Amino acid sequence: MVDKIGKGHRLVMENREQLALTGVQKVRSFDPKEIVLETELGILSIKGEQLGIKLLNLEQGLVDLQGHVGALIYHRNTNGGSRQGLINRIFR
Repeated sequence: MVDKIGKGHRLVMENREQLALTGVQKVRSFDPKEIVLETELGILSIKGEQLGIKLLNLEQGLVDLQGHVGALIYHRNTNGGSRQGLINRIFR
């Protein structure tokens, strides 16, 4: 197995249609409108239309995506996930 510790996280986007990422540890969820990835720097949500995974190599931490990207969102680290974080922000 390839040692992924300390390799960092990199994101390269071309024309809001192709993404190349490094430092990906896990795919949390996937559908054509949203892909949620666990990276070395936290949770990343990629929102858009017709999103698809072209390359997935978690041993090396590589993911290539295609589709129309509408938003890239890095979430704060919370134990309860992003939904609990949203509820906490609403009821402050």
